[in-house]
Amino acid sequence: MNIALLYQVHEMPPQGNIRKPMKKGGYRDSGADIAYELKANGYNVILPVSKPDEQNDLDWVFGDDDNGIRKAIESGADTLWLNTVLYDGHPIEKCMGKVNIIGQFPHDVQKYDDKFYTNQLLFRHGLPAINATAVKSADDYSGEYPCVLKPIRGRGSQGVSVAESPEELQSSIDTLVSELIYGTEFMVEPFLSGDEITLAVFPADKNHDTPYCLPPVSRFGHVGGIAPYSGKVAVTQNSRAVEDIGEYSQIISACEKAYALLGLRAPIRIDCRKNNAGEYIMFDVNMKPNMTLGSRSHRSEQDSLMMIAAERAGLSRAGLLQAFIDTAWK
Repeated sequence: MNIALLYQVHEMPPQGNIRKPMKKGGYRDSGADIAYELKANGYNVILPVSKPDEQNDLDWVFGDDDNGIRKAIESGADTLWLNTVLYDGHPIEKCMGKVNIIGQFPHDVQKYDDKFYTNQLLFRHGLPAINATAVKSADDYSGEYPCVLKPIRGRGSQGVSVAESPEELQSSIDTLVSELIYGTEFMVEPFLSGDEITLAVFPADKNHDTPYCLPPVSRFGHVGGIAPYSGKVAVTQNSRAVEDIGEYSQIISACEKAYALLGLRAPIRIDCRKNNAGEYIMFDVNMKPNMTLGSRSHRSEQDSLMMIAAERAGLSRAGLLQAFIDTAWK
């Protein structure tokens, strides 16, 4: 298996009046982390250059456009790791069936990266998911306060805020619209005030007959009721794996059932938080789990939530990457 890492070159096309903003650099940093760790552990990694610089991200990854994909394949890649944002019509679709894929099917991401749609789907199927409302103004929301305003196709906690009143909600909506980043339609959900965890969920594989979760990771250090964006505060500073998973058995089972319902092909991460009744509720299904790794010398504090969970499960960085590789499909 000759693996090449892809990063995002262009922003995802707008979906009606909803945008998904592109991360600066298009995940080339985490892609380089993965490629570096694979190469260090003896995997066959296809690179754009013959002598990569550890600190130069672009020495380790190929663009996810036609040119980048073609270059990766012409350089010998038979497996493409899609460390990027996918959607209907993504250039990778032209290669499906020809190379191995580590990542989701583009149409699945197109559908389920709509966080409002996905949460409503899970809620309708009786799973403990947040019941959100799609809004263009505060008048569209008739639920309780405080509430949480968030982009429908967001990334992490960027653009997410807590509102204490209709006036504050409208002000936050106006701000997001004026920024021209997320579009003009958003989602609002009841504020969950309890403990927050995140769960890494993997598809069934040779060792698991059904989807399975890694141990939960507890989140703390919230700012204004929201966990800060990982680009501002490294998750190693505000997250830790739980010691005893016993009390999390119900939400673990629910996340595994959610994965099976969505019928996915690659690992995801589901964020959950306790409501006032002390029940964990799923509020964010992340189709592209952040996969930064602290293996390069200048990124020693960049292990991701996935890695924190994997370490608690007894996996090394290479072990986590192998678990991803085991999900490859063609």
